[in-house]
Amino acid sequence: MNISQSSSKAQEQPNSRTWILLLIVMVPQLGLTLVNPSNMAIAADLSTGLSQVEATLTVYMVGYAVSMFVSGTLADRFDATRLQAAGLLLFAVGCVVAALAPTVLVLAVGRFLQALGGTSATVLTRIIVQRRYPASARVGVLTSMSMVISLTPSLSPLAGGLLSEIMPWRVLFVLLAVFAVCLIPMIMLLLGAAAPERPVLPSPKQFMGALANALGNKKFLWNAAAISLVWMTYFGFINSSTTILQGLLGQSEIRYGVFMAIPAIGYLAGSLLVKKARDIVAVLRVVMVIGALGIGAAFLGAWGGVVNNPGVLVGIMAVVFLGVGATIPFTQANLLELDVAYPGVAAGLFFFLQMASGAAYGTVVRALELGTVASFVMVLMVPQIIVTAMVLGARRRQA
Repeated sequence: MNISQSSSKAQEQPNSRTWILLLIVMVPQLGLTLVNPSNMAIAADLSTGLSQVEATLTVYMVGYAVSMFVSGTLADRFDATRLQAAGLLLFAVGCVVAALAPTVLVLAVGRFLQALGGTSATVLTRIIVQRRYPASARVGVLTSMSMVISLTPSLSPLAGGLLSEIMPWRVLFVLLAVFAVCLIPMIMLLLGAAAPERPVLPSPKQFMGALANALGNKKFLWNAAAISLVWMTYFGFINSSTTILQGLLGQSEIRYGVFMAIPAIGYLAGSLLVKKARDIVAVLRVVMVIGALGIGAAFLGAWGGVVNNPGVLVGIMAVVFLGVGATIPFTQANLLELDVAYPGVAAGLFFFLQMASGAAYGTVVRALELGTVASFVMVLMVPQIIVTAMVLGARRRQA
């Protein structure tokens, strides 16, 4: 079967291989969150501080950002399915490096390799959707992917906390490597080719032109800004969660996993509301209004001290994360509608900006050396305030 025949068959049966994509998109979030309940144990084993171990999550996010550009650009020349298989192999290598790490520096190298390979799924799976699915099916598939992405960090820390009771943290990295390796034959044998229509790498001049074209597009800029801002709040909370829940609030590894599931449920609910909506823009605005109530509750809770109760804290974050869960698939669907010469470059830039923003904000939060739960909450709400104002103030055709 040639590429055109394979693409035609996929468009006739758009959901026949969706389950494979849903497994693939679990990888970036598993890599980011599965081991987090063991961060304090990692710090003790590697004779370093908790903040240094949490810094490896920022290194992961840097690798995530780099991967967005590399995978997006390569996808303009090569089959996205084959690139995805290669990315998972590199992810597995990074997991092994992390599992064998004698120091936090080596752990950071492993985390970087994990992200560089595995997080390519963020761009490549969406390019596969763009190339193999009809436009009418894309929003549904993308929202299903977003829901899995939101479920993964809700279940992943809980699973990690339970597993940490019976096995050392190094084994968790080995399990991640095994999962990635098992996905590779599924991708190669079942998913099908997703080659570009014009398989050519852009020249340096064309590459810069493609970047300029994307950055000159107001719709691209609006959606890139929106997804970057919600990611600052989302990753900022993930990045600081061990310090907040275990360091400041004294929660165990299992309780950490349980509490981290609650904000992710809010994320999932936001994604579901977008998927079921007939008028997506109207639903997004309603969700952001509800999220604004969560932001108000966060500041009141910080002022009154009730955020020192972990149940109250994660409940507030769940309401705020409604807006995060709704905004991410909305902006990603808008990205696929853009008419650009090199969509892989544009997608790479889009997700690079998202992940780089998360890494930068995580660095800022850590540099502030915040010492109370209230201070963390107030800092994490700032990007969400901005994106809420953007969504509620935008004209319908712009959003």
